[in-house]
Amino acid sequence: MAIVEDLIVSEYGAFVGLHGKRLRVSVNGARTAEAPLLHLRSVQIHTRSASLSAAALSACCEAGIPVHFVDSFDGNYATVLSPNLTTVIHTRRCQLDALNSRTGVAIGQQIGAGKIRSQAANLRYLARRQPEEAAHALTQASIDLLAYADRLTATQAATIGDVRAEFMGIEGQCARVYWAAVGALIPDEYGWPGRAGRHAKDPVNCLLNYGYGILYGEVQNALVIAGLEPYAGLIHTDRPGKPSLTLDLIEEFRAPVVDRTVIGLVNRHYDVRFEEDGRLERDFRKNFAEHIMSRLNAQGVYQKKQYQLRSIIQLQARALAAALRGEQPYESYTGG
Repeated sequence: MAIVEDLIVSEYGAFVGLHGKRLRVSVNGARTAEAPLLHLRSVQIHTRSASLSAAALSACCEAGIPVHFVDSFDGNYATVLSPNLTTVIHTRRCQLDALNSRTGVAIGQQIGAGKIRSQAANLRYLARRQPEEAAHALTQASIDLLAYADRLTATQAATIGDVRAEFMGIEGQCARVYWAAVGALIPDEYGWPGRAGRHAKDPVNCLLNYGYGILYGEVQNALVIAGLEPYAGLIHTDRPGKPSLTLDLIEEFRAPVVDRTVIGLVNRHYDVRFEEDGRLERDFRKNFAEHIMSRLNAQGVYQKKQYQLRSIIQLQARALAAALRGEQPYESYTGG
């Protein structure tokens, strides 16, 4: 039996059940996939018409396997994970204390600067694969972004509110620089209108948003396992239903995981397919999700060692927890 690390379920009417120590996916009684729990790292449910047995869900919780529910419009709208993995109460107390301390200010500055540096690193990576003129434009945009990142870390902020205000003041400018540079690489056939978030209708923004939804579940899972509270963030403000710490940490990984994947696909003229209601076509979602999962399983460099990117996300969440406990300074991941 083939090893399945990420079970992606997108078929209409799919049922996920437990058979021995394996998850089995069936549609109308016919088996379509099977995955041993031993090797499984995540279950991705990419259709609202699927159902899971209580036995399958219980087995995933006992094995520490997160079950992510992802929608074309709403992104990751739920993740099921055993509460037994989140028992580090000391870490959460330190996290909440940091919101009103110099520790939180320093970490917040690094997280904000980390997003910008991650985008700059992605532009440098893309420049290596472009003709001279295009490469120069990407490199210059990267330099401009790094100047903004340096400005953020140099700010004499007294509170995390000061960090947020400074970050919000430059985030929009950085986004314009970054997406203008990225947009120049997108073939005309995709009708790129510029960066658009939720409910975008053009192919590239739909891919980006869907990819971020998959990444979101991976990041939130890493934070929970590290003992952190996903809803108590630093540079993103607290609002009901808004996991602000997840939104903080995901910023460091959007560019190296999702943006790089999408840009690579569209430059190979990837055929993006839609349903009549404007959602990504059902079978296409699984195909695209496999590209994102493949990227998460790719190697990256973290503290001078090679790890899978999904492992780097987990290591970075643990590093954030250690920094919030005051054990070490926080260094953002740039994916360079």
